[in-house]
Amino acid sequence: AAYKKKDFDTFGQLTMADSNQFHATCLDTYPPIFYMNDTSKAIVQLVHVYNKYFDPEGGGLVKLRAAYTFDAGPNAVIFCRKEHQLHLLAFLLRYFPTPTGASATYSNKPEMLSEGAAMPVEEELLRMGDATGRVSATNSHTGSGSTKQSLVGDVKMVYCTGVGDGPRVLGADEGLVNLTDGTPKPMPAKPAPVSRDASASVAAEDESQFKPVWVTSLEKTIKDNHRDMKELIKPTGPSIPSTYQMITGVIKFSALYVAFYGGLGLFEMAFRNFVSRPGRRGGFTRTSTN
Repeated sequence: AAYKKKDFDTFGQLTMADSNQFHATCLDTYPPIFYMNDTSKAIVQLVHVYNKYFDPEGGGLVKLRAAYTFDAGPNAVIFCRKEHQLHLLAFLLRYFPTPTGASATYSNKPEMLSEGAAMPVEEELLRMGDATGRVSATNSHTGSGSTKQSLVGDVKMVYCTGVGDGPRVLGADEGLVNLTDGTPKPMPAKPAPVSRDASASVAAEDESQFKPVWVTSLEKTIKDNHRDMKELIKPTGPSIPSTYQMITGVIKFSALYVAFYGGLGLFEMAFRNFVSRPGRRGGFTRTSTN
């Protein structure tokens, strides 16, 4: 494989081609799936411009200095050799400058971003980058000073990383599964929650760790409703009823109203039926007079 031979050119070609084919397949569906956005496409063009500048004979397709890949989303991952990292960063920062007052989470290496922003970039390279339609932040090479500005904020964060030490074998104490029976190891103990009920048992706390979110949410809703009901029937203390309490009270009153008057109506019908039967002792009979 190319990465075993440390053949960056072949690695980069295969990586970019594989990414392009994946997103082409997504676009070929019906309806199409758009994972990449305009910023993603601008990064693709700038990477090819960067490679073409340093490989004019191969058109930037043979000897590579950078390679991109995109997963199922708009975020770009750009590979390069360590010796080219700062220069590539300086080039990209001309088109995606760091926002003023960027938060601490914007980059894991803010000092490298500052160094890259101050690093000079070849004028011809910036001309080629501007030809893609993305205007660099400082385009003194055009003779127009800084009248044109690139769009700040299109990139939400910039992280600079390096190659790790490769796969490692974890010890038995670092694994998440018991090697003897294959069962998951117990979850680490949670800190005791702050509660007014000092009699809460440790078993109940341990059990709560394995409760699904929807169970915890349902329990909280029931407790809240129970508290509202207690407030509704509290004999003393002025309070403004909540919307839930008002609706509950109206429903209860309506139910009692229907039950009372419905029962009264049935009693009246039965009484009328009783007193209007002819021949019943003590009953009334209707007679007509001519």
